[in-house]
Amino acid sequence: MPIEDRRAQVDTLQQAPFSKLLGLKIESAANGTAVVRMPFNLHLLNDGGQKAPVHGGAIATLADLAACAAVWSLNETTRSATISMTINYTGFATESDLVARAKVRRKGKRIASLSVEIADDSGALVADALITYKIA
Repeated sequence: MPIEDRRAQVDTLQQAPFSKLLGLKIESAANGTAVVRMPFNLHLLNDGGQKAPVHGGAIATLADLAACAAVWSLNETTRSATISMTINYTGFATESDLVARAKVRRKGKRIASLSVEIADDSGALVADALITYKIA
């Protein structure tokens, strides 16, 4: 598949209703890597007002979409599904966009292992994840 067609396929991931609800934007995706941004939004926070931390579920969704975009940036991917995800929250995310950087670490015929790091606008690590995808 040409690179332009692959990029169009990856871009459809951010058009899914849940991705749109969170405002997720795929900034880049190529050769098994992806960068995805989640803009700051008061609807993504835990209770406590504007200075409350971003909800962990929103951060996990960001990690999963980044991994999915990285898998779909591979030319041979025609289907995918998350098998497992382990996420470590390493800091609070407050009043900041979050950026996830995903990378395919290893890929076989049916399974891909990815690492994802999520940072705030200052570059501080907020979470990291190990995600396994079934691919076809």
